[in-house]
Amino acid sequence: MKNILKNIGLIFISVLLLTACESTPSLQKYIVDGKENSDFIAIDLPSNILQLKETGISEDAKKTLETIKKVNVLALQLNDTNEELYKTEKLKVKEILKNPKYKQLARFNMGKSAVNVSYLGTEDAVDEVVVFGSDNKKGFALVRVLGNNMNPSQIMEMAQHLKLNGGSQQMSQLEGIFKSISK
Repeated sequence: MKNILKNIGLIFISVLLLTACESTPSLQKYIVDGKENSDFIAIDLPSNILQLKETGISEDAKKTLETIKKVNVLALQLNDTNEELYKTEKLKVKEILKNPKYKQLARFNMGKSAVNVSYLGTEDAVDEVVVFGSDNKKGFALVRVLGNNMNPSQIMEMAQHLKLNGGSQQMSQLEGIFKSISK
């Protein structure tokens, strides 16, 4: 009887260790690691810093804003000294987003710039939206929106009406990156 319990215990521990040591890199770990690298601009925004610009916004957009918990932003501005880092990090993000758990919502290619929008969850109940924009002359930005039961189409509508409360240097740099990537 003791041998059976011992074997079951060993099998349980083995399965636990194998599942805990998942070799697939996660977006969360990538963002955490990027925050520790001084080459990146990293910003975490709680949902209370996000506000709507206009009062004439639909009730759906307001409800969607309430489903957002926080937003993580990680950006790398390309310069003369970090071109190899940019190429390496861009490939890492692309590999993470190739994971089948990320479902592609939209993709835009504009010459040397590209934007990929993916999500986790179901079409009606999204738990995470990821926007990855890159430009081979300017750098890249990775935005991760975390929430509960978000609606992707409502998030896109709401994003057009958002403003950020905060005037930090990082926010100014981030705004500059987003403007340069979208041009």
